[in-house]
Amino acid sequence: MSSSKKHILKDEPVNFRLLAIASSLSISQMVWNINHACAVSLTQNIELEENLGFPAFTDRQTSASRVITLIGNKVAGKVLHAKLANIDFIIEVSGQADEQFITDTQRCLKSIQGIQVVSEVQPSLLKLKEPYCAE
Repeated sequence: MSSSKKHILKDEPVNFRLLAIASSLSISQMVWNINHACAVSLTQNIELEENLGFPAFTDRQTSASRVITLIGNKVAGKVLHAKLANIDFIIEVSGQADEQFITDTQRCLKSIQGIQVVSEVQPSLLKLKEPYCAE
């Protein structure tokens, strides 16, 4: 009789959420529309852009307990996350982001003309354990 051990693998809790966006808008149009429709203040994040090689805009001003980052998922024929090849942008919310905030953000994004899809993506799908832009 052989004995076997069962290991339960749990996803470690993460302190950030991801929203995937499919859109026909350019990154500059996306930033402008999000800033106006969703009452945030996204500004270019040059340091993150240099690290990733993809456009990134971050809002650290609107909330002291939350950072919102918009990252382009495609640039010049390259894709940041191949598992999301049909997705154009990723919004990362790090810090305090309860269900209501995520629901409100999704509703706001869906109201922007030119955005076709907004859906939440689990960081584990992309094998992310840390946010790109921490609070």
